[in-house]
Amino acid sequence: MIYNSVLKNLSEVNYAIDRLDALGVFPHPDKVKSWDTYKMVDIINKADRSSFILDVGCNGSPILSILKRLGFQNLYGCDLSLKKIYAALTDIVYPLYKPIIEMYEDKTFNISIQDLEKTNFQDNMFDYITSLSVIEHGVNIQNYFKEMNRIMKKDGILLTSTDYWPDKILNIVKTKHNPKHHPDNVFSREEMEKNVLKAAEQNSLVLTEPIDFVYEDKVVHYDVTGLDYTFIFFALKKSKS
Repeated sequence: MIYNSVLKNLSEVNYAIDRLDALGVFPHPDKVKSWDTYKMVDIINKADRSSFILDVGCNGSPILSILKRLGFQNLYGCDLSLKKIYAALTDIVYPLYKPIIEMYEDKTFNISIQDLEKTNFQDNMFDYITSLSVIEHGVNIQNYFKEMNRIMKKDGILLTSTDYWPDKILNIVKTKHNPKHHPDNVFSREEMEKNVLKAAEQNSLVLTEPIDFVYEDKVVHYDVTGLDYTFIFFALKKSKS
């Protein structure tokens, strides 16, 4: 399986949902995000259950709840805000959010309100860090990779997904998901290669494998902005202490 790639079509989303079901867990509430959720879970699932794992931008993310069901013990999450999903709503309105509620209530999850660009986690703390559709929301890419490098162990893995289309798609619509009040960014291939991957390399983070940039469909539609695009996923390894 090629992990570092572009989401090509809806069949890849359906495959990911089937694989999550086979693991005895659940898809992302926003089903198209099951594609990158599965990639992250599949990579981490091969690791020791005592591994230290951080999910940045964790609010509403299923990653930690899925990993707990797979036996992982040292689970951390941070976000600029943590808005509880009320149980009374999940049965009717948001049934797929129901398994995520425990993240807000179970103290075995180490959840905190923090800016991912500057956290209070210890140096060299985490074996894996997940970032599921986060960096497009006004994150400073240099600061992101610098901080992830600081808090990851040597040979730690950073798993990132974000909005993508090979040609630049301009977005002028601000959303509530972007705390810095800028329009969310749909990264182009040029931005990925010249800005994102270059910034990662400058912070001693190297791709675990080349990215397959082959693309097909605009699988993602975001009602708030009216834009169509897809996702990209890439795993980076920390190469220096």
